[in-house]
Amino acid sequence: METKNANNFVLKELNQLNYDHIALVPPHTRGGGGLALLWKKEIELKVLSQCDNFIDTEVHFQGKLFMATFVYGEPEKANRKEMWNTLMAKTEGRELPWFLTRDFNEILDNSEKVGGPARAESSFVDFRSFMSACDLYDLKHTGNFLSWRGIRYKHNVKC
Repeated sequence: METKNANNFVLKELNQLNYDHIALVPPHTRGGGGLALLWKKEIELKVLSQCDNFIDTEVHFQGKLFMATFVYGEPEKANRKEMWNTLMAKTEGRELPWFLTRDFNEILDNSEKVGGPARAESSFVDFRSFMSACDLYDLKHTGNFLSWRGIRYKHNVKC
């Protein structure tokens, strides 16, 4: 989850949830970023690396071994491609299944957005290219898939 708060505050708030393990990344922008990953002792999880934008792990659960990366996407559009390249480099030589989840601060197409003007198709190229290069696909789900809302250019926008 994105925390938006300093680690000491996050720990104080999350301790009451009684998880056995917590990995934290402090926010790297004012009012944004920060990651908290919580898991129970039944899950064998090894943090391989972490940075401002993700926590990369190896997970062993119920006899299954896989990689899982928990992402807070780069908020600065100009820096997103660099983040995608860093994640791609992490996967080179990996043979295990890879689960990638959380907030990418990006969308694949205009169907993932409500409100405001439509984005140009060219604005989706970097994220789509990343997904394709890593052989990833978007798992569809039910319910409200619009997890972010805000004001952009005087328009209410949900993505």
